[in-house]
Amino acid sequence: MLSSKKYSNITYSLIFGALFLTSCNRHFTVSGNQYKQYAVTQDAGVDSSVVNYYLPYKKQMDSEMSRVIGKTERELTKPSDPETLMGDFFSDAILTEGLKKDPTIQLTLATKGGLRTTFPKGNITVSHAFELMPFENELVVLKLTGANIQKVIDFIVKSDGQPVAGIRMKIKDKKAYDVFIAGKPFDINQTYNLLTYDYLANGAEDLSCLANPIESKIINKKVRDAIIDYISDLTSAGKTINTQLDGRITVVND
Repeated sequence: MLSSKKYSNITYSLIFGALFLTSCNRHFTVSGNQYKQYAVTQDAGVDSSVVNYYLPYKKQMDSEMSRVIGKTERELTKPSDPETLMGDFFSDAILTEGLKKDPTIQLTLATKGGLRTTFPKGNITVSHAFELMPFENELVVLKLTGANIQKVIDFIVKSDGQPVAGIRMKIKDKKAYDVFIAGKPFDINQTYNLLTYDYLANGAEDLSCLANPIESKIINKKVRDAIIDYISDLTSAGKTINTQLDGRITVVND
């Protein structure tokens, strides 16, 4: 004989199953719809429970972002000139950090549009590094043919200069000459190891010449982390950021 509890469970199961089968066989149609917009304004008030939940994390994040990691001797700007203080700083920083991961790197390439801010004179914080490179880009080493490096050189000339390190050139009448890479004259018959970041390595910004390298290697270093580490290492060595233009890209007008 079934107990009342077991009987009830079976009864509920049968009823639920009947309802489920019934609902599965029914067909519904939309008879109308109504739209209403709810504006989120200050009149909505503050949900203290939400604020109390995230406030400790916000305080911790604010503290980290405002942490001073170094100091600049001058403002690092990025005017429309072929060579800029911010471009030289950025390129030198990723080259220095990249060489720690791969000593075969010979030159670096970034783009002016990829550097999203300038650095003020004085203290530099973690926040400044995030503002400079707000994306999660990874550093990538590309082994390229001399022909593709020539296309990189042509891109630099056509775009009136880009942030580079490890390469020097003169430009006259929209053509590059006296090009040196890693201290040696450029040879189109050689291969070269170029450091950049994944966004450009995928061929963005008219750089399709980077998209099909002989070899490609991610060195497990985010661009932003490289910047922070570079500045922190200077500070640990008792140095400040003292970037100066060095003529790595020179436009000859005479």
